[in-house]
Amino acid sequence: MSWDRGYYSEGSYTSHFYRELAPGWIDFSLLVKGQQPPRSKDGAPFSYLEMGCGMGLSLCLLAATHPEGEFVGIDFLPDHVAHANGLASELGLSNLRVLEADFINLQQDGSPLGLSAGHSGHFHYVTAHGIASWVVEPVQQALLAVAAAALKPGGAFYCSYNTYPGWLGLTAFRQLSELERERHDPCSPELAYRAAATTLAALLGQGKETTALGQMLPKLHDELARLPWHEPNYLTQEYASQGWAPLFVADMHRRCRKHKLRFRASATLPELFDEFLIAGLRPSVLQETNPDIRQTLLDLATNKSFRRDLFVYGDVPLTPQRRNAALSELPVRLQETPPLDHYRFPTSFGDIAGNDEAYRSLEAALVEGPLSLAQLQEATGLPEQELLPMVALLLHRQRLGLDRGEAAHEASETCRKANNTLLRRIREGEAINHLAAPAIGSAISFSPLEALTLEAQTGGLTPTNAAACVLLELSASGKELLSEEGNLLKDPEEQQRRIEEIGFNLVHQRLPQLRSLDVFSSM
Repeated sequence: MSWDRGYYSEGSYTSHFYRELAPGWIDFSLLVKGQQPPRSKDGAPFSYLEMGCGMGLSLCLLAATHPEGEFVGIDFLPDHVAHANGLASELGLSNLRVLEADFINLQQDGSPLGLSAGHSGHFHYVTAHGIASWVVEPVQQALLAVAAAALKPGGAFYCSYNTYPGWLGLTAFRQLSELERERHDPCSPELAYRAAATTLAALLGQGKETTALGQMLPKLHDELARLPWHEPNYLTQEYASQGWAPLFVADMHRRCRKHKLRFRASATLPELFDEFLIAGLRPSVLQETNPDIRQTLLDLATNKSFRRDLFVYGDVPLTPQRRNAALSELPVRLQETPPLDHYRFPTSFGDIAGNDEAYRSLEAALVEGPLSLAQLQEATGLPEQELLPMVALLLHRQRLGLDRGEAAHEASETCRKANNTLLRRIREGEAINHLAAPAIGSAISFSPLEALTLEAQTGGLTPTNAAACVLLELSASGKELLSEEGNLLKDPEEQQRRIEEIGFNLVHQRLPQLRSLDVFSSM
């Protein structure tokens, strides 16, 4: 096998930020399930390893928002490592280093990570987003072995991966696209995916002429229709690796246990609460006591396609009293305003409809500033068993953030400088769409269109002239403008109105929100 061990290495992956990789998010998820987090408290020093860090955007944003942490990223693609180190240097991050390394080689010699045979590692957190089900099995085993060796006892391992049954339909697309790639120009892989999607859609049939395949996979039509909207880089990184193989959850959990990694929670917050499961499914799932069977039943019942699992290297369960005490001290803050008309939460368990009045009351209590869960409970009168799931759903919807309090102050200046650099790179056309938010120890989305609009407005232009300048920039870069519903806008007047709407929202909602999260100082 070649140096890439079957992983697609002909192009770079897209840059993204994944909020579930943030230390505070991992700590909260473990606490909800009664597990001691790796850190004694927020703001305490820690070490963090991301395996397969890609272009490094997530790692850089976390390093910027957590100056008390020491961050290490590893990736085996030189393009990724070069980009990540270049970004870290330009952002002025001194607490981050990115290494070019191969999991199998690290399993044999962990010294580049400061690991020695027979001794526990020193990392509080190890994360691997979107790696495990895209690599051949020997590499996957090496990934798990290195993760376990790198963790200190009590440390947490985040591992996300594609799962069955949710990927059953697209397994057919992946097989067909692999065959199509063999006969298409390797420089234009999107042609192979387009051909595979078109052919497979025809095989499904429609309406009264739905075929046997279409009857078996009724949702595949919609999944195929979404494929053209993905970037070519995403499609190749998702489907082109030889090791592409979604897993049933029990198989993954068994493989992790062989390396002393025990499943304890999901980083997808709604999945931490059994009461969110549809009532008719609860007896079949919740009465099962075998953990592997129970998780399998849960995935089957919800047609799960992706898991964000949290494992621990050394189980430290909390008593209910200690767990509740730790949660009661946890501070949260508003992240999105104003209140919603209706509080509905899309989750892997289906859409959850909340009590609008209760959610508005909860958010209103936070208007004046962050509160601990104990203070929030006192302000709202909500019982704990209701408050905690509500907070989790609002965090999931990004209405709330986990407040860092004093720990955020050390990061403010670094983050502001970093955000100025990120804004410049966004305006220059780089595929970045997040800015560091030190107040919540995470990042917040900021689109290229917002970045261009901000630049035009801070130049002292009127809203009309600013919108005209943004349209010229879009035209020069060959980018198209979409409506709020996602439809292509071609009429010049409609384009002008859309840009002015974005500008108005930026001034009156987004900028105040971003200032409150310490993303920007006054501007």
